Amino acid sequence: MHVGPGLRAGLAGAAPAVCAALLVAAYVTGRGVDLPEQVTDTQVLVLVPVSLGFAVVGALILTRHPRHRLGWLYVGTALAMAAAVFAFVYAWRGLVAAPGELPGALAMGWVSAWVWTLGFAPAMTFGLLLYPDGRLPSRRWRPAAAVSGLAVGGLLFADASAPGPLVNHPVADNPLGIPGTRGLMEAISTAAQPLVFVGFAAGVASLVVRWRRAPAGGIERRQISLLAVASALGLAVVLLPFGSGHSPWPVTAAVLAVFSLVPAAIGVAILRHHLYDIDVVLNRSLVYGGLTAAVVGLYAGLVWAAAWPLGTGTAASLLATGVAAAAVLPLRTRLQRAVDRAMYGERGDPYAAVSRLTTRLQAAAAPGDALAAVAEAVAVSLRLPYVAVETPAGVAAAYGSPSGAHRHVLELGHQGEDVGRTVVEGRDRQPPTARDLALLTDLARPAGAAVHAAALADALRASQRRLVQAREEERRRLRRDLHDGLGPTLAGVALGLDAVAGTLVTDPEQARVLLAELKAETTEAVDDVRRLVYGLRPPALDELGLPGAVRQQAERLAVGNHGMQVRVEVTGTLPRLDAATEVAAYRIAIEAVANAARHAHARTCRVLLGADELLRVEVTDDGDGIAEGARTGVGLTAMRERASEIGGDCTVSPALPNGTRVVALLPMDSR
Repeated sequence: MHVGPGLRAGLAGAAPAVCAALLVAAYVTGRGVDLPEQVTDTQVLVLVPVSLGFAVVGALILTRHPRHRLGWLYVGTALAMAAAVFAFVYAWRGLVAAPGELPGALAMGWVSAWVWTLGFAPAMTFGLLLYPDGRLPSRRWRPAAAVSGLAVGGLLFADASAPGPLVNHPVADNPLGIPGTRGLMEAISTAAQPLVFVGFAAGVASLVVRWRRAPAGGIERRQISLLAVASALGLAVVLLPFGSGHSPWPVTAAVLAVFSLVPAAIGVAILRHHLYDIDVVLNRSLVYGGLTAAVVGLYAGLVWAAAWPLGTGTAASLLATGVAAAAVLPLRTRLQRAVDRAMYGERGDPYAAVSRLTTRLQAAAAPGDALAAVAEAVAVSLRLPYVAVETPAGVAAAYGSPSGAHRHVLELGHQGEDVGRTVVEGRDRQPPTARDLALLTDLARPAGAAVHAAALADALRASQRRLVQAREEERRRLRRDLHDGLGPTLAGVALGLDAVAGTLVTDPEQARVLLAELKAETTEAVDDVRRLVYGLRPPALDELGLPGAVRQQAERLAVGNHGMQVRVEVTGTLPRLDAATEVAAYRIAIEAVANAARHAHARTCRVLLGADELLRVEVTDDGDGIAEGARTGVGLTAMRERASEIGGDCTVSPALPNGTRVVALLPMDSR
C-alpha cells in the first residue's frame, strides 16, 4: 500500500507523543514496585532525554522532508530507546516484583533483552556517519558503516537468541533462545560491544572530514561544527571511566546534558538555514576537552608510576592529584594558544605575523612577486579565506577564493603616498573582528613599504630592460635591414644583369630596357641605404601600403629569377596596422620571397596577407625546399626574431608537394 507524504509526516509527528507515552507508562508501571538500581543508572537515565530529543528532531525533519533518511533513523532510534525503558519496567513488574500480575510479561522481557540495541547504538554510529545528507562521505567509509552494522546486528542477534535466562530479567528463560548456543552468543555480544565505540568514533571522524571538505565560511561547515562539538563531547563522556551503578548527581547531570546536546545540535543544524556563529563554543570546547583528556591521562599515568614506590593507596592518589592540579594552568595556556592559532592564525602574536610577512617577502623570487607574498602572508597569518592586494597601477595579486561575503578594504601607504590597498574577507562569511583589524593595521605598515619598494624595483628594472632592448633592437634592425632590404635588391640587380647578358646580342632593345630598370633599382638601392642610415622604414609602405609594397618588391625580385611568378593576395580587408607590425610583416614577406628566388630556384611563389585577431603573412613556393639537417641561415633567424620581438610567431615548414611554407602570425598592435 502506498503511503503518501502527508500520512508519513503524520506518523512521524506522532513519534514524540508515543515516546512520551511509553516513558510515562514506564513511570506509572514502576510505581509501588522495588525496581533494581540499574533503572536509575546513568546509562539508563540518559535514554530519557535522548529519546525525546531524537523523536522531536526526527519529527521536525520529516515534517519538512518526509523522505529524509536521517529523519526516519532518528524517529526509529527514539522509539527503540523509549520502548527499552518501558519494556524493562513492565517485564520487571510482571516477572520479578509481582509475577503473573501483568499479561505478556515474558514477551516483554524478551523485547527488553534486545530492543535497546536499536536505540542508542544506531543513533550514535549511522546517525553521524550519514549526516547531513543521508550518504557516507565517500566509498572509503564503507568499512566504518560495516563495522557499525556488525555491532548493532551482533548485539541484536545475540541478545534476542541467547538461550537460558533473559539478559535483563534472569528469573525467566528466553522463550526464543537457540538451544546450545549460549557460549556462542556471549562471544558475539562480547565482540560486538567494542565495535559500537569504534563506530561512534568513526562517526565523529566523518564529521571532521566533512567539515574540512566543506567550503570555508559556508552554512554546511557551521552546521557540521555544531554537531561535531556535541558528538565529540558525547564520545569523551562514553570513554571516561565513570564506573558502574550510581554515579554522583553532578556527573549524571553532566552526562544527561551532553547527550541531550546531540539531538539538539542535529535539529538546529538541519532545520535552520542561518546559524549563529559558534567559533567561541568550538574554541572553548576544544580547549577544555583537550585539557580534560590531558589531565586524565596525566593523572592515570602518575597513579600507575607512583604505585610502584608508594603502593596503590592514598599516597599515590594524592601525589598524582597534586601534580595534575599543578599542570592544569600551564596546560590550559598552551592549549589555548594552540587552538587560537589553529582557528584564528597569528592574530594573538603580532611579532610572528610580521615575521611571517618578512619571510615571505625575502622568499619572493622577484620584486614583482611582493604583492603575492603580502596576500599569502596576511591570509595565512589570520586564517582568512580570501586576501587581495591591489595597486593604483592596476596590478593585483590574490590568495584564496572569493565567496562574495562582506569585504573590508584597508589602504596601504608609504611616506604619505597611496601605494595600494588590501581587500580581505572574514572567516565564516562574517566581517573581520576588531582583533583581526588591529593586526591588519599592524601588517599594513611593513606591507605598504614592501609594495612601494617592489614597485620602485619593478620600475627600475623595466627601465633598464627598455634601455637595453632599445639599443639591441636598433642593432638588430640595422643588421636585418641591411640583409633583408639591400641584400635582395642587389640580388635582383645581379639576376637582372644575367638577363641582360642573355639578351644583349639577340635583343639589344630589350637589353637596354632591362639596363634602365636595373639602373633604377640600383638608384633605389642607394636610396634604401640612405634611409637605413637615417633609420627610416621602407617608403613604399607609406606610399602603397603593406600589400602594394610587398607586391612591388616581390615583382622586382621575380624579374631577375628567369620568370619566377609571384602572386600577392589579400583575404578580406587589412585593418590599420601599427608601424612595427607593418615593417615586420613586410620584411618577413620579402625575405621569404628573396629566399625562394635566390636559394630554392622556385618557379612560383605566393604571398597571402590576411587579418582576423592576428595579422597572417604566408609565403609558399614550389622550389627545392630546405634540406633536412641544414643549418638555419641568417634570413630564417631574422624572420623569427622580427616576429618574436613584437609578440608574434614565425614558423618555416615544408610545403606540399614540394617547396617551403613560411607562416608569420603577428599582433595588430605590438605595444
